[in-house]
Amino acid sequence: MSRLSNRYALFLGLLWLVSASASAEILHYIDANGRKVYVDSAHKIPIQYRQQSQSITTERQTDAQKQASEENRQQQSDAFRRKQQIRQLETTIEKMTTPVKIIGNQVLVPVNVVWRGRKANLNLLLDTGASMTVLHRDGVSSLNISSRNSGYAQVAGGGLIKTDRVVFDRIEMGPYKVENKSTAVIENRGQQSFDGLLGMDMLGGGDYSVDFGQRQIIWAPAKYEQLTDALKQLKLIHQQASADKTLVDNPASMKKVEPSEPASSKY
Repeated sequence: MSRLSNRYALFLGLLWLVSASASAEILHYIDANGRKVYVDSAHKIPIQYRQQSQSITTERQTDAQKQASEENRQQQSDAFRRKQQIRQLETTIEKMTTPVKIIGNQVLVPVNVVWRGRKANLNLLLDTGASMTVLHRDGVSSLNISSRNSGYAQVAGGGLIKTDRVVFDRIEMGPYKVENKSTAVIENRGQQSFDGLLGMDMLGGGDYSVDFGQRQIIWAPAKYEQLTDALKQLKLIHQQASADKTLVDNPASMKKVEPSEPASSKY
């Protein structure tokens, strides 16, 4: 018989010994061939090996103990899974909001523009009346941009202003990233609190709402509300499950209510 077969037979023998009684003492010794031999009583050990024998005490779990242990493992697994889901929801919800600056009735949205690996952080004026996004040259001067073509555009009052068309690597706004975006860059006149206009070419692609109280934009507000409600429900379930487990593990934590004594009456 091969050494692997011998080990397998010894393993089966050990399993039989463990299942034979609720509590059993298992001993083992090393024979002349270097094999570990298991027995269930000392007199089965040859005399020459008794000095080096070792005892292993094993106790079989009852069915109730096994069930309780399995339930505990399942509760821990469920709690871990809920925590992961809560973290994922919180991360998703956080990405669906963008803090904004509000100056009077102006909403300034943070936007990142990337050109040849370099990035500029801008504050653009949200303008639903503008068909296209326009950047001020001062805001992107650190990028050393070059334009594909130049021209002139007429502004309010009839004047003309030089306009460059620049294809940026990427424009980032909230959870949205637009690759290879062609955008107008103009010379800005005078001191202004924003770096350009955020037009409908960027805003028209997604639903949004402005929360003036919290000073933030909510992207895809219907989905945001659904996810927020789901997060609240999941947190309630997790809190209740944690409280129930605490009560099972530590019954003394439940406040003991003393029976009230009947009020005495005078006759």
